[in-house]
Amino acid sequence: MRGTHLLMVVLLVNSLLLTACYSNGKLMGQRSVRTISDSVWTYSLSHPDGFTMNLATLTEPSEGVVVAYAATQGCHSRKQLHHVVRHAMRHDGFIGGWLDRTDSLYYFDSSRLFPEDSIAAAIRFGMENRQIAVFVLSEGREVRLDTACMEKSSK
Repeated sequence: MRGTHLLMVVLLVNSLLLTACYSNGKLMGQRSVRTISDSVWTYSLSHPDGFTMNLATLTEPSEGVVVAYAATQGCHSRKQLHHVVRHAMRHDGFIGGWLDRTDSLYYFDSSRLFPEDSIAAAIRFGMENRQIAVFVLSEGREVRLDTACMEKSSK
C-alpha cells in the first residue's frame, strides 16, 4: 500500500513537471525528457505485460486504437526510452510499452491514438509505419495487419 501511494505521488509530481515543460506542444528542455522517462520507466516496471500512456496526464487511455511510429521501433533499453519520450512529446504524446515474448525484451514505442471508429485510418497508418499490428484499447484486442489486409482484399 505504501509503495502505491509513493508511485501516485511520483506520477502526480511528474505530471505537474510535464505541464510546466510543455509550451504549444513543444519540448522545453532535456531535463523534462529525463524526468518523464523516469516516470515511464517506473510505470513500466509495474505493468510487465504492457501499457499505453498519455504523457500529458501520465494516465492510461481506456479507448482508442494505438499504433506505433516506425521511428521508435526496436527501443527496449532504459537509455533508448529517452529517444521514445522525445519523439512522443514532439508528436502525439503517447507511449506504449509491451513485452515481446519471443525475445523476452520489453519494448517502448512512441504511439498515435486513433478514435475507435477510425480503425481503417489506424490500419493505414500502421501499414505506413511498418507495424505488425494495432491495438484496440477498449477491447484489449490486437488487430494483426496481415489479417486485416487479407480481410479487406477479400471484400
